[in-house]
Amino acid sequence: MLLRNLSFRHGSLSYIHYRLIHTPARVRFAPSPTGQLHLGGLRTALFNYLLAKKTGGQFILRIEDTDQSRYVEGAVESLIRALNWAGIYHDEGPDVNGPHVPYYQSQRTELYRDHAKKLLENGHAYRCFCTPERLSQVRESRQKAGNYIAYDKHCSYLSDEEVQANMDRQLPYTIRLRVPYDGHIEHQDLVYGHIKFSNKTMEDTILIKSDGYPTYHLANVVDDHQMEITHVLRGEEWLSSTPKHLLLYKALNWKPPLFAHLPLLLNMDGSKLSKRSGDVHVEQYIKRGYLPEAINNFVGLLGWNPNQSEQLFTMDELIQEFDIKDINHSGAVVDQQKLDWINKYHLLKRAETTEGLNSLVDMLKPLVDNDYGSKLQNTPYEYRTDTAYLYRVIDTIKERIRNIHDIPTLCRYYFEEPNYQSADALALKKKLKAPALDLIKDEQFLNHLESIEPFKAETIKSILFKEAETKQMNANHIMMALRYMTTGSKVGAGVAETMETLGKETVMNRLRYLN
Repeated sequence: MLLRNLSFRHGSLSYIHYRLIHTPARVRFAPSPTGQLHLGGLRTALFNYLLAKKTGGQFILRIEDTDQSRYVEGAVESLIRALNWAGIYHDEGPDVNGPHVPYYQSQRTELYRDHAKKLLENGHAYRCFCTPERLSQVRESRQKAGNYIAYDKHCSYLSDEEVQANMDRQLPYTIRLRVPYDGHIEHQDLVYGHIKFSNKTMEDTILIKSDGYPTYHLANVVDDHQMEITHVLRGEEWLSSTPKHLLLYKALNWKPPLFAHLPLLLNMDGSKLSKRSGDVHVEQYIKRGYLPEAINNFVGLLGWNPNQSEQLFTMDELIQEFDIKDINHSGAVVDQQKLDWINKYHLLKRAETTEGLNSLVDMLKPLVDNDYGSKLQNTPYEYRTDTAYLYRVIDTIKERIRNIHDIPTLCRYYFEEPNYQSADALALKKKLKAPALDLIKDEQFLNHLESIEPFKAETIKSILFKEAETKQMNANHIMMALRYMTTGSKVGAGVAETMETLGKETVMNRLRYLN
């Protein structure tokens, strides 16, 4: 049973916080190569990275691939691509030389076996020869009796002679941690505070499987010690494993690192966010057009609150503001609308510079080529796939979109003729005023509009306002009629700015088409 006491002991926490802010942190992100990086994994990697950079320490990437049955080909490369896309670069890892190579656990198995042997020798572990059939029977029997500890310590009672006899018969065995019967393990978690674990609630967990490979528990502890990890930031689901790890540190006479367990990620309805859901994988966010700086900003706020009203951060600002004491222990809700809002902010920040706008063009062009390239090829409008035109489109519409993917879907009129029979167009048409439509259909007005040179937004607006004043009409009515006739959509930037981007020829063709 897990006992939590959240009334912190200030003396110990003061020392811990001193270590946090004055000691360069060596941290690690240790994913299993079982698929794509999900949002929770990215949050863990980001928080570790922020702590390392905040304290002038190092961020290590370690691949925990001891479960070969779950290994997915190409998963490691996919993980590294996703982290690099997010700007979370590791100082040591499988593709970066470091003092603790190799960084694949499957290549460190002899090291784990050596330490398991030491645990056997000092009595902190024992060989378990129980068959799968017996383990299943024991588990079922104990569950029926209301005992949630699945194993009954049967093999811990074997004499040395019995163990040797089983070894001579070459019976398969696992190596289990020998958990003391009495007592408890206390732990000062950097997020959850003082936590007390009763030994009676802990199972003699397996350290080495019958195939000779280590379990997560042993490999994790050995690697963290060997790689000089000072802080372990990981998901809340590992909180219940912490006493086992602390027992291992004690059995091996090692000083444990500081632990911080990050809160669960939740859906909007309060249910746990599943890593097996395809729409929470980082690669899906990349494909859907979210910016890395927006994803980092969004993920950084999942469980971390810098105690200020500001919600918008660059990576440098996240590093500057990050402090483990500001991590909450309550679940963090993944709010898609908040992500869209954050993404819009960072899109506008990018669009403030020529370099940033060009990067957005690089994202938009493949989308436009895919949706419209073949239709526009070898036509007078092929220029609509050119980078110069796309640059103008983004610069015009940036205030009205949340994601670069909005442009080819919501602003189709930049690339093809408007569909005046669409629901959007028909709804807009119903709002138009007859005097405004009559004015736009007037040949003299059209000729005046066509004579504008250069065809710029300011000049267009000046003429439209003068026409409205002369005709004693509402200028907004004229603008709405022009929006309908040039775009067929209520979604868009200012009318004059849209007309400038579309170009005089396209605008006049569309106006005369409806006359």
